[in-house]
Amino acid sequence: MHDEIVYMLKYVADKLNSRDRKNCQCFHYELNDGARKELGLALADSWYTTSPHNFRNASEKFRFQILGVQLYCFSTTVCIMAFKLHFEKDDPLWISAAQYYLKKVSREKIYPDGQPDEAATMLQLAENIMETFRKISDFSFFYYANPSTERANVLTYLEVGPKEDYKYELFYLRRCYSEGFLFAENEKQDSEEIYSPSQDTIWGISPEAAVCLVCPDRGRRSFLQGTFFRNFNAQYLFMYVLLLHQKYVLYMFLTKIGVGTYNNLEMLEEYRHQLYEFETDFVFSCVTEVPQYQNLYDRMVQAFSLKKMYEDVHEPLLSLGEVRRVTSENEQKKRDDNVNKALFMLSVLSFFSALIDSFDFAESFFGWFLTETGVKIVQVICVLLIVGTAVFVFRSLWKTKKE
Repeated sequence: MHDEIVYMLKYVADKLNSRDRKNCQCFHYELNDGARKELGLALADSWYTTSPHNFRNASEKFRFQILGVQLYCFSTTVCIMAFKLHFEKDDPLWISAAQYYLKKVSREKIYPDGQPDEAATMLQLAENIMETFRKISDFSFFYYANPSTERANVLTYLEVGPKEDYKYELFYLRRCYSEGFLFAENEKQDSEEIYSPSQDTIWGISPEAAVCLVCPDRGRRSFLQGTFFRNFNAQYLFMYVLLLHQKYVLYMFLTKIGVGTYNNLEMLEEYRHQLYEFETDFVFSCVTEVPQYQNLYDRMVQAFSLKKMYEDVHEPLLSLGEVRRVTSENEQKKRDDNVNKALFMLSVLSFFSALIDSFDFAESFFGWFLTETGVKIVQVICVLLIVGTAVFVFRSLWKTKKE
């Protein structure tokens, strides 16, 4: 399917334009009803329930529908699958508790209504959907996590009634907490993780989830339930997926780079190339001039700790510089050794040549005005000078070699 990225700047949107298949960096797919039947996934109007859990001192099965399944395939080889869920109730704490269990995608069993024997986890549903593609290419889910610790990120839209503030609800919803977590107010953290672009819209953000609470009773019901809801399911969702993609690619880089790799020049060069290519295509400080989108984008970048993670993935490149320096020094040392050997051989040959030349020079030049004895004295002096010079040269070459 094609996404119209209407609020992002052109240099961002062009990279995500699926009509330009040659340059598009992300393709977006949606599971249709025919594929759902073929894969054994209940249709959108069917209901699922979780296992029974304690909620408000009673046993509760959280009931929901799977309205859609989408897949975002990026050129980095990282793909993100998004399940669109509709919950039976609109109680914020009930929804937060349901998400607390459902985000544990490899542990929480879900049951189709009327089919208690067809239990599966959300991860198993995803694996069933992707099973066909394993014949084309091998891949793994949650490659950065240890088995049984896999956790989904959650993006939530919820309508609420008017009240003075929603800190209590956002404490749970933005972290997908169950009621077992006691509410604790933290003004500094709230100022970073809660963002309200208008009186009837408020966002809560954390490393694991983002939630948007809207209040139609404040007067903009038509806009919130129409335009804004459509934008939430398209523009805001796509922005959230882009940021998740950055996080997961950084996890991939950190997973790939091993201890031994730090000394492997070829692998570090390939790592550098992939990292710079990724940063060119997907890492932007400014994605839009629309304040409510850009401000939310900045807060999500902070919540995901992306800047700190970029420092971590750039650390191997410091190692690359060190490896290059050591390699260069070793190569220079080898060249110096070869030069020293050549100079040593030349010095030996020059020593004997100088001896012969000094004898001939002393005899031919000083023979004109010195006696035979005087010539021999000059020759002895020349020999001593040449030997002294040779000793000095040989000692210098020897010291250079040892250093």
